[in-house]
Amino acid sequence: MKELSRYLFLAGALPFLLLGAAHAVHTPRQPYERKGLSPSDPSLAESMARSRVLVFFNLSHSLGIVLFGVLVVLVGRTSASFGYNAALFLPLAVVVSIAYLSLGVAYSFRTPIIGIGLSVFTVLSRVGALSCRSAVRGRS
Repeated sequence: MKELSRYLFLAGALPFLLLGAAHAVHTPRQPYERKGLSPSDPSLAESMARSRVLVFFNLSHSLGIVLFGVLVVLVGRTSASFGYNAALFLPLAVVVSIAYLSLGVAYSFRTPIIGIGLSVFTVLSRVGALSCRSAVRGRS
């Protein structure tokens, strides 16, 4: 059961790693470059293209998401590491996942809602797996 919990925890990192990397790839780097995260309104696109702040924000946001995914992978990389660090990083993973899910819902981004929703599900499944294990152990 402990290995299942660890695998669910690691699976929760995948949406963060994949969506963070996709976010970085689809961020326009040059003015007037049209990419996946470019606004569709031409007047808005023109005004935003003049601002390098938007590029900085998008890339730093991507980096933060990917680093969170890497942190989860490092915590869950071995059974020993996972057992030692789970008490601290499980609540952190739940809070961060729910925060990103809330942002996605608030701003209606479909793909992140699906990806982060899967992450929240796997992290909370891990909590459930640990709870079941504790309940079974308590009966013995």
